Amino acid sequence: MSRTRWYLVAALAVVTVAVVTLDATGVIFQPGVDAPQTTVVTMATPGPPEAALQPSVDEPLPAEEVARLQRTVERALGADELGRRVSAYVATSGGQSVLDERSTRAGVPASTVKLFTALAALDVLDPEFRIVTRVVAGPDARSVVLVGGGDATLATSRPARRDVQVASLEQLAGATGRSLQARGITRVRLLYDDSLFTGPAVAPTWGDTYVSSGVVAPVTALMVDQGLVDPSSGSLARESDPARAAAGRFAALLADRGIAVRGEVTRAAAPGTAEVLAEVASPVLSALVERMLTDSDNQLAEALGRLAALASGRPASFTGAGATLLAQAQLRDVETSGSRLFDASGLSRPNRLAPVGTAGVLTVAAADPTLRPLTVGLPVAGLTGTLADRYLTGRSARGAGLVRAKTGTLTGVAAEAGLVVACEGRLVVFSFVADRVPFDIEAARAALDRAATALASCPAA
Repeated sequence: MSRTRWYLVAALAVVTVAVVTLDATGVIFQPGVDAPQTTVVTMATPGPPEAALQPSVDEPLPAEEVARLQRTVERALGADELGRRVSAYVATSGGQSVLDERSTRAGVPASTVKLFTALAALDVLDPEFRIVTRVVAGPDARSVVLVGGGDATLATSRPARRDVQVASLEQLAGATGRSLQARGITRVRLLYDDSLFTGPAVAPTWGDTYVSSGVVAPVTALMVDQGLVDPSSGSLARESDPARAAAGRFAALLADRGIAVRGEVTRAAAPGTAEVLAEVASPVLSALVERMLTDSDNQLAEALGRLAALASGRPASFTGAGATLLAQAQLRDVETSGSRLFDASGLSRPNRLAPVGTAGVLTVAAADPTLRPLTVGLPVAGLTGTLADRYLTGRSARGAGLVRAKTGTLTGVAAEAGLVVACEGRLVVFSFVADRVPFDIEAARAALDRAATALASCPAA
């Protein structure tokens, strides 16, 4: 291995340690889809921004090296486990095409859609942006309104660790109680407002069992513990109405703090100029983007997609989010011909993206330090997020710690797109999609891992 390559591997290792430090929760896999986030999201505040991953060598790859990579990657992508509909694109970060296998054919991208979500969120929202959940004065002196701001990481309780930042209903209830008691109020009517997001809460393009099986909760602007019915039990059961459930938990927390809630908790719009009684804020956007990508967090992806849509002047809906993701990619000169997006998480089977477009997002991110959360948030092979239990055995084990990639899995669909340092220190982007996997999805994912590993493998000196 050349000295340059050793330096780049060491640099990747440093970034990996940073990602592991931020990874405060585990990942639980579900068959047929990428792992949804199923525990309360907690994370440390990220350090100061660093330069995005950059290639140490700008010259094109020699023709013989391109030919070698083509052979090895094509061999891996030709595995029977992937089926007969495989599309791929590989290029250096400088734009030199290394492999093009039907790269413009738009296929089912699964959770690699989240790369577009990350790009859009980082481009239209400030990296220091925080999602705020508020309690405001109600329509009369004895009522208050809990107003959802779209924070899919809002938790019921404060984290045990003081160095971990997360917004909680417990904290909000404490601040609300103090504010009301200072006014001599100890009994209120509680309303809740989840009107920030519009349209259906469940995408008509999602599988019928996604909500009932716990893959994702209905998408609302107000939810707690990602809509889990009982987050402490380990069960994936989700609330059918996450906003109402969150308001119910908030009412109980107010009661614990000496504020009795009278009557039924009901949905209502907050007055336009209402006084803010208390508020809590999520971690900064850069940390949320990293979390979304590392853990393939469907709930967080849908929230960020809607917030990006709002910031772009579009409705905070599935339709608005999909349009925003593609529009922002186009502004970055990413190829989107034939693309269709019906959500921001990648759970919709009618979604269509071409490998050349997905690789284009990665190329843009690798070159732009403002998109650092996108590159840092990519799972690291064999170490973090949705790649923590991959690249551990067989030929793909050589890619552990070297490949950083966003995964995508649905029934019959395996996708993988990311970055890897190829020979002589060149940073390479890749995107693989197999959307007609015939039998074993795990075997198909292993085949994609071997293809990515081939990019990180150099010939013997």
